[in-house]
Amino acid sequence: MEKDKTAHRLLLAAGMAAACFLISRTCFMGNLLPAGAALIGAMVSLNAMNIYLFPFVLLGIYSNGAFLWGDVAALCGCGFVFLCAGRVRFALWHRAVITGAIIIISQSVSCIAAGVAYPLSVMELVVEGGIGLALCGIFDTFLRMTKGEAFYGGMEVGLLSLSAVIIVMVSGLGAPLLLLPAAMIITLFSGYLMGIMEGLLTAFVSGFLLLLFGDSPGTISFLMLGGIIAGLLRGQSKLAAGLCFTAVAIGAGNLEIFSGFSVTCYGAALAGGLLILLPRKWVMRLDGALSGFLGSQDHEEKRNSAKALERLEELRKTFDHLSALFVSQDNRRILMSYQFQVMSRILDQTVKSMNRNALSMSSRYKIEPAWASYAKEQGVSGDSYLWAQLPDERFAVILSDGMGNGKAAAAESSLTVTTIIRLLETGLEVGLVLKLLNQIMLLNAENEVFSTIDLGIFNQKTGRMRFYKIGAAATFIKRKRTVDALTLSAMPMGIVDGLKVDCVTASLKPGDQVIMISDGVTDSRREDLNMEWLKKTIADIRSKDPQTMCDLIMNRAVENYGEKEKDDLTVLAMRVS
Repeated sequence: MEKDKTAHRLLLAAGMAAACFLISRTCFMGNLLPAGAALIGAMVSLNAMNIYLFPFVLLGIYSNGAFLWGDVAALCGCGFVFLCAGRVRFALWHRAVITGAIIIISQSVSCIAAGVAYPLSVMELVVEGGIGLALCGIFDTFLRMTKGEAFYGGMEVGLLSLSAVIIVMVSGLGAPLLLLPAAMIITLFSGYLMGIMEGLLTAFVSGFLLLLFGDSPGTISFLMLGGIIAGLLRGQSKLAAGLCFTAVAIGAGNLEIFSGFSVTCYGAALAGGLLILLPRKWVMRLDGALSGFLGSQDHEEKRNSAKALERLEELRKTFDHLSALFVSQDNRRILMSYQFQVMSRILDQTVKSMNRNALSMSSRYKIEPAWASYAKEQGVSGDSYLWAQLPDERFAVILSDGMGNGKAAAAESSLTVTTIIRLLETGLEVGLVLKLLNQIMLLNAENEVFSTIDLGIFNQKTGRMRFYKIGAAATFIKRKRTVDALTLSAMPMGIVDGLKVDCVTASLKPGDQVIMISDGVTDSRREDLNMEWLKKTIADIRSKDPQTMCDLIMNRAVENYGEKEKDDLTVLAMRVS
């Protein structure tokens, strides 16, 4: 245990030394080196023992190549003043003003002592002092965050300091081409993990520092645009966020008001690719670590959430492996495989819902359903129907015709539609749900338990509707005065092993109507194979009310039967708005 603590301390000391070296190498506006003096002043004022880092700061200034005695004098002056001050507790703004004053005085005295004209103009002296003053506050906040102490200004100031320190350290590497990509990466991750305001703050700080390092003024606007995009996509798919950020950045790179295209393209691709390739659990860990470092109140909640997501991900992989083990032509083994797939998909949807912490795209369309039904046997219909709101702004409508009539058919079809809807509500794919149910029904095939499935899933964001038909009658779509029939050939559920799931997709607009029927309606006039009577009936109904549509179709079908024995009849109608 003691060895581990010693190793940790040595590693921390080495990291601090490397950070001090890089920060003190940072050169502002071509020849200004105030970072070293501000850093040593902040460190020594917090803890006198930090004076051991003085040589590394000095080495960083010397290695820059713009070595001036004034910078060394400022470094020594800040270290000496705050070391001698001892336990005197200066307010942060006092220390910042003292640091800025020492930098200006040291540079002036150095030039006078050398007996030369000022190599720095008065304006540059003031600017260097101002930069040192600002850096003193930034470093003080950053150092307090590393120690877990309270700092001024809350989370926003903490994020500002963290962003500034990262960019300053990257600048100390002496590779200017890395600056813009680094700024884009921290902007993307700040916006994606924390929101629009945080993305804008990081972008502004990073862009302003890049401006001081000699970049173009358009860099700030360019990065702030990236911060807005990242914030708008907060909590959404990593793939979507990474691609959108990259596309917008590359597109903006073509505009003359922004940075050069080649660097923008490289930086945008690097930032977007990093977000896409980084595993989701690592993104969650980064979010939790960032919240903890910035002192966020929901840090503990995010840490627990990250652990829960990791555990769910492990369970999901386990069920996937078990599913692969039971793939076989044997009905019972395939059923077990489907069951494990179901558990895996439910866990996957749970992970996605927990990870979805931003506003999703709102619904553009609504759907209003209605129904009408006729029972052949003692008021009990073998047809069952159900509709429900599904995850991701989807709406499902299902109609099932149980084999035969009466209570047995009603029980089977009711169980079928309820099972399908409940499984879809968990977020499972339609194909997996239908295959699972088909395998279950095959186990009871000797009792001839069969059901048709007519399932429609409407996407309320895009207006597109998918129709899955397994032994079901045609579905009709009415657009103004035109009526189209949708059909798919397939045997009912529980008859054929290895069910093939096909679907037909239609784009709907406000005012369009969808009519789903059981085969009892079409059987009312069997001689009309093309169902022209039904198309004409639907086309002639002028009402936009779906209930009126159901009632009038039902009345016409009953009239067609006349004195003949009627089957169970069900009509579902939906209007898009």
